[in-house]
Amino acid sequence: MNLLLGCWLNNSLLAANPYNPVVPNEVKFANVTFQLNDVTKYLVQAEMKDILSNRQVLLNKLEKISLFFPIVEPILREQGVPDDFRFLVNYDKFQSSIERNGRPEAGVFWCLDRQKAEEVDLQMNAQIDERKHLLMATRGAALCLKRNNVLYNNWGATLYSLIAHKKIVNQLEVNRRWANTRSNENEYIALDSPAYMALLEFLAYKLVIEQELPAYKPQVPKIVYEYPYSRAKSLNRISAELKTDLSVLTEYNQWLLAKTVPDTDCQVLVVIPISRFNDIRVLTELSKKSGIPTKDLGFPILKKENDQAKNKGKGGIFYQINHLPGIQAEMCDNAVTLAYKADIPLKKFVEYNDIKENDLLQIGQVYYLESKSAKASVPFHVVREGETLWSISHIYGVKLENLLKNNRFETIQRLQRGRVIWLQAARPKNKPVEYINMPDELEAIDEIVRAESNLEFNEDALNKEPIKADTVVLVEKEVVLAEKEKVAIKESKKDTGKEIAQETKTQELNSAALAQEIRKEETKNLNLPNNVDIKADTPQVQKKQETESKATPATSPERTNTVKNKTIEQGNFLNHTVKKDDTLFKISVNYNVTLEELWRLNNLTSNIVEVGVILKIRRL
Repeated sequence: MNLLLGCWLNNSLLAANPYNPVVPNEVKFANVTFQLNDVTKYLVQAEMKDILSNRQVLLNKLEKISLFFPIVEPILREQGVPDDFRFLVNYDKFQSSIERNGRPEAGVFWCLDRQKAEEVDLQMNAQIDERKHLLMATRGAALCLKRNNVLYNNWGATLYSLIAHKKIVNQLEVNRRWANTRSNENEYIALDSPAYMALLEFLAYKLVIEQELPAYKPQVPKIVYEYPYSRAKSLNRISAELKTDLSVLTEYNQWLLAKTVPDTDCQVLVVIPISRFNDIRVLTELSKKSGIPTKDLGFPILKKENDQAKNKGKGGIFYQINHLPGIQAEMCDNAVTLAYKADIPLKKFVEYNDIKENDLLQIGQVYYLESKSAKASVPFHVVREGETLWSISHIYGVKLENLLKNNRFETIQRLQRGRVIWLQAARPKNKPVEYINMPDELEAIDEIVRAESNLEFNEDALNKEPIKADTVVLVEKEVVLAEKEKVAIKESKKDTGKEIAQETKTQELNSAALAQEIRKEETKNLNLPNNVDIKADTPQVQKKQETESKATPATSPERTNTVKNKTIEQGNFLNHTVKKDDTLFKISVNYNVTLEELWRLNNLTSNIVEVGVILKIRRL
């Protein structure tokens, strides 16, 4: 009877769909051989026909598989999980009962339900769901599979345990029935019942993908790029900074449930054409602190070497950094290439810069070619948003191990902004960790992050919603960025001169003048040792303060514009009229100035500039 029913159903399907995929009697998976009978072969064939019937859906699957496989395969191998499990990365069917198969929650990788995710410590809360993050989910699934294989001692049962509810696996007594299926190094498992529907559907999917993938060629080869500066940024903002399609960015980052990326190990994943990889790396470094108001530290003290003959024909751009020799990282540079250009051993280069040989270098960063000092020329530093112990040691030319000792850190750890870092001497044991309250900077950062999280960006917005270059940005008590990118201030225009003077005064907070600011805060929340000379200003910083105080007159906006125009006429600045296809990065490279200087001189708050706007550029 069963045979007659099977023949009738098969003939009906043949009449409806002339394409008949061939189903083998045995399907191999890892070291397991699944054996099929007539009934289960028919079920596998029906599933294959269903998959092949919708060509567009299949092509979308193939596109993501070709994108994901290079990422998940190394993670599986590291955990000792067979490569065949990679087909599960974006598989979307799950057996919840003997009678019914369903689909897991949208966006979830590896068929991970909440119970399995919790067992491998994946985070699921109101802000993030790591089951939907490709890298985090893959690491969690690999750990889950490795544990289950120890439990079942069978890769077939391990496969079943991931695509079916645990109660199904127990109900079918898989562990007992498949315990003695090993023959030499292979395991033979008979799939002789529709009760194993989850396995049958997955094997059909695997057969189709193995058949179609070798012939599939994506129209535009793409890669997945892990954006390293995601924290506290929205997808809108990252899309604008990296010039990527917001809809694509959202599709591959469904793990983010909050408006901005919280303090987590998850980074935003950016899917880009391979041809844009170098471009994205440059934009990534430029976006590291974009949108965050910065203060000029006066450090590092950089002086470009005019005599480049020292490179012995090996290339390289050399500097004096904090009175030590240094070399600037260019596109595609790494520790090996910079050590070669500088003609020093690789071991010494990584030692001087407190890095590892395989660390990704920052484009435009100047790296040391001699050992850094044991202490800085200023006693303290106040941590700003995004800074690390490594970046602080690099800014002042202080050895990282000395910073660790001075501040009583046992290991490198994340720093809270406002914390006072000791640069010359060790913090006494009886002296608690201290913080400086910097309301201007901190409130401005928070307001910008909150405001930009509500902006709607897309590819067209880069040209449609430019920011005016002559917008006046004043840091008072609070800065609010509106959608049309105008800046509102609380005080009346009568106090504008005082605000500009105050901004000029605070620009040297973290340089040698930081010591004077700390003395002002001393009576509030900071007690510094009496034997520390907090007035030790370097000649370079004193000269910088005098120059900046002259460059920022305390006057009204109208008067400020008049003074600026007059200065341009005197030849200290150049004018550049923004043309079509111009970007701030392109302009900064053409004129050999930094992006931050363009922002500061033109009072910009965005990387977007309007065609026809005149930018002021300092003459070299």
